[in-house]
Order: sequence, then C-alpha cells, then structure tokens
Amino acid sequence: MKRWAIYYPDGRIGRVYSGTEDEALIQPQGEEQVAEISDGLDDSTAYIIGGQVVLKQPFTFQMSNPQIVADGMDEFVVGNIPAGTVIQWPDGQIDEVTDGEVRFSVDLPGTYTLRFSAIPYLDEEVTIEAVSAT
Repeated sequence: MKRWAIYYPDGRIGRVYSGTEDEALIQPQGEEQVAEISDGLDDSTAYIIGGQVVLKQPFTFQMSNPQIVADGMDEFVVGNIPAGTVIQWPDGQIDEVTDGEVRFSVDLPGTYTLRFSAIPYLDEEVTIEAVSAT
C-alpha cells in the first residue's frame, strides 16, 4: 500500500491517504490533486510543487530579544518574514504578514506564543516572556 498526498493548487497538503493508486486518484475533490508521498512526510513537513514532493524549510527570521517589559511600549520584533506568511497572535487572531515584520507588545506579564505558517516553510512558534516593570 502506498501513501498519497491530496493537495491544493498552492501546494498545501490537505490530507494523506493510504491505498492503491486507483483509490488515491478518486480521492481529490474540486481543485485538489494527488501525488505519491514517502512515509514520514505529511502536511507539517512537506508541500507539493509541480507534482513533486518537496521538504519544507525553516524560516530565517530576524528577532529581537524575546523578553520584553509588560508596559505596553516595549516591543518584540520579528523581521525577515516572507510576504503571505500567516501569523496567529496569542489571542487567536489570524493575520497575513505583508510588510516583512511584526511587532508585539503587552501590558500584562506572562508567556506569549506567536505562530507562523507559510508554504514552503515549516510552521514555527516563537515564545515571548513579558516581565513586570520594576
């Protein structure tokens, strides 16, 4: 039995199917397509381009210090973000990065996580520690 990636035109893998080629070819719906995928690969580690499975690469962010003062003014800055990257903020809001950077500040101490996702990159989480002003 082989494994098949059911993927979208932009290369995102929607799901992985195990079965025969004949069965796999009837799995796609709408604009989805199918490509054979190796064991150990899935939507978190690979994408499809030109019908070929390609490994995702890590982001190459430029980041400031991940510890900020929780005063609403001190900022954590992430730069070198590819256009089209999706960021999920700690409150669950999702935005698309269009200008290459994001800035984060808070006024409550705590640990906060930003989640980044884009093809052809591995999803990445960045943790920020906001400490009380002394």
